[in-house]
This record gives sequence, structure tokens and C-alpha cells, in this order.
Amino acid sequence: TQEYTGQQRHVCYLGPLWREILGFRPWGEDGRTVAAVVAGEPAKGPTRTRSGPGGGLVAVANVGDDPYWCGHPLAQANLYAFGRLAWDPELDPAAVLDEWIDLTFPPTATEDPALVRETVHAIMDDSWRTYERYTAPLGVGFMVNPGNHYGPQVDGYEYSQWGTYHFADRDGVGVDRTRATGTGYTDQYPPPWRDVYESPETCPDELLLFFHHVPYDHVLHSGSTVIQHIYDTHFAGVEQVEAMFRRWQLLAGVIDPALHERVTDRLDEQVLSAREWRDHINTYFFRKSGVPDAKGRRIH
Repeated sequence: TQEYTGQQRHVCYLGPLWREILGFRPWGEDGRTVAAVVAGEPAKGPTRTRSGPGGGLVAVANVGDDPYWCGHPLAQANLYAFGRLAWDPELDPAAVLDEWIDLTFPPTATEDPALVRETVHAIMDDSWRTYERYTAPLGVGFMVNPGNHYGPQVDGYEYSQWGTYHFADRDGVGVDRTRATGTGYTDQYPPPWRDVYESPETCPDELLLFFHHVPYDHVLHSGSTVIQHIYDTHFAGVEQVEAMFRRWQLLAGVIDPALHERVTDRLDEQVLSAREWRDHINTYFFRKSGVPDAKGRRIH
């Protein structure tokens, strides 16, 4: 449904995300992948657990009576990718996208098949990460308008009965989910991951604020501070969406005009929305932290 990834109004190809999840090995490099667990494959050695007769994957697909099924023509790629990865979790999401492009934009029906393929890949390959850049930094998560879950509201659910998501104050941001001082959530993971996530020194940057409350000047593995990462990614996310819009215009006159117009309308909305996210998030954390952007860019 893309309820939390743009609601099929933003380009956000989720094949790479699903492939990453399916390939994750909860018990370490020698253990089963999530895909193997889902398929019902038994564990080996001391971690062996009883396995059921089989497995499967379930999704909620937001398909309706829109001429383009999912409201956004490019969102159809997620419906296709889910089915293909459920059937074969080892598939390369980029190759799956190639299949979908050929089915959606048949070479015989376009003026320049190579340009279509190049353009759609340029727009969609990294679109999940692009969406993440202008919305939720470093795994902090849920900062949306209550109810419709579309558009930014940093404190939308922060003080609700549903829980707290970022714990931002003047000193830092993030949720302490460690065993040592927090909620103990890290203990739900088997080794080695429980120990990797327990320490901010070993926790991956992309998950840091999900597992830890850290100062704004905490230095990430990337070398950037948390606050500068927030600023940089939100500015970069907007620039990338603006580049998506410009790239799509290269296909005017090359593909079906009605389809081109619908995607143009959706990308225009995504540009406006990404700018709104950038301004809300950066302003919020600038006012919380009091730390200016090191690059001197405008923050309201």
C-alpha cells in the first residue's frame, strides 16, 4: 500500500528494500536468511528449530479502479516486484525492474526503448533511499500527520497513545532501545545482531536513532555529525526528486502521452512534498539543537 512510503503518490521502488530484508541473516553469516525462514527451511546445528510444512509471503496491495491500477503508473513496479521476489527471493531488483519496464513500455510501442529504460532506472533504482533522505533520517521513523499518514509532522505521534518515535530534545535525538539502559528491544535479536545494535559504536548509521538516543554532535561512521546528516540528506533528497522530474520530461513524445502526463503530475506533487518535508524537518531540528547548517544553506 506504501502507506508509509509516499502512498503511491511518490516514486518509491521497494524491490531493493524487500531484497535486503529477504537476504538478511538473523543468526549471523552462517545462519538462514529471512527468505529461508519464510520458506520453512529448517535450521542447522545448535540453533535448529522446528520448521512448519512450508511458508509464504503476504502483502496488502492498494489496487483500485484507477486506469493505472495503483494511482501512480510507476507504483505498479512494486506490485510486480513483490510477486517476483516472493517466488524467487534471490532475484536482483534491478533485473526485476527491467522485466517490468519491458512489459509496461514494450519496445515496439515506444520511440526510443533505450532512453525509456535508462530514464526509468535513473528515476526508480535509488528512489527508496531518496524517499528516506527527505523524510526519516537514521532510522528515526514515524514523523507523519496523524490519521492520513501523508506529509510531515515531526511531533504528530510523539505524545500520543501509540508511542514515542524520536525523543528529540535540546541535547539529542533517538530512542534508547538497548538492554543496558533502554527498553531492551535489542534483546529480541539473536547474536551477533543483539550486540551490534546494542552499541552506538557498532550500530549501522541507518539504524542508529531507532536503537539509541545520541547527542546532535555524535559522529556517524560516515564522518558526519547526526545534525549535519539530517540537514544534508534532506537537502539532497529534494535535489534528487527535482532531478527525477527533469529526467521524466525526456520521455515527452516518446511514450503514451496520457501516461506521461499522469507521472508528471505525480512527480510535481512529489517535488512539492519533498520540499515541505525538508523545510519541516530541518527547521524542527535546527530549533531543537541550535546548531546551524555547516554549509550555510537556508533553514527557516
